Amino acid sequence: MDQVQTRTRSQCWVIFTWISVALLCSPPLLGYKEEANFDKDTFICMLDWGSTYAYTATLGILVLGPSVISIVYNYYYIFSMKRRLNSGVTIHDKEYATALAENLSNPSHWMSFIMVCTFWLSWTPYVVVKLYEYGTAQEIEVPMLHFGVVWMGFMNSFWKIVILLTFSPQFRLALRILCLTVCCRSKGRLAAELMGLDNDE
Repeated sequence: MDQVQTRTRSQCWVIFTWISVALLCSPPLLGYKEEANFDKDTFICMLDWGSTYAYTATLGILVLGPSVISIVYNYYYIFSMKRRLNSGVTIHDKEYATALAENLSNPSHWMSFIMVCTFWLSWTPYVVVKLYEYGTAQEIEVPMLHFGVVWMGFMNSFWKIVILLTFSPQFRLALRILCLTVCCRSKGRLAAELMGLDNDE
C-alpha cells in the first residue's frame, strides 16, 4: 500500500493542486476585462469563463485528468485488494499480506471514498444543467432550478463536516480538544479533560 501513495507523492499532489487553483484563478483576477457578473438566479458573482475558452479547457484537462485517473486507480486498487483478501486468495508473502490487511482495514479509505462520491453527487446536477444549456444553446428559464443546483453543489462543504464527524474518531477528538481549549478557562480542568479523552470515544 505504501507503494501506491507515499508521503512524497501526497505532498506533490497537494502542491500540484494549489498551483492549479492559482492558475485557474489568475486570468479572472489579473485580467483587464470584466470577467465576473452577478447572477440574479443564484445571488452570487459568477466568473465568465467564456472569455478564456482555450485557457479554461486546457487547465480543466490538466487538473481533472490526473486527479480523476489517480482517484479511479487508487480506489480500484484498494477495493480489488480487499475483495481478494476477503475471498481467501493466498498471498505467499505472509508479512506483506498482514501489512496489506492492516492498511486496507483503515476506515479512512471508506471515509475519503464517501467524500469523493458526495462531491460528485453534489455538483453533478449543476454540470448536467450547464451541459444541457450549452448543447441546446438556450437557457432554462427556471430561476429556482439554477438556484437549487448551484447551492446543492455548495452544500458539498457542509456534508464534509457531517462525514468527518460520523466516520473519523480522530476528527471528533480534535474537535473536542479545540472546544475544550476555547471554552475551558481553568488550565487544570482542561488538562484533566484532555487526559480523559480517548481516540475511540
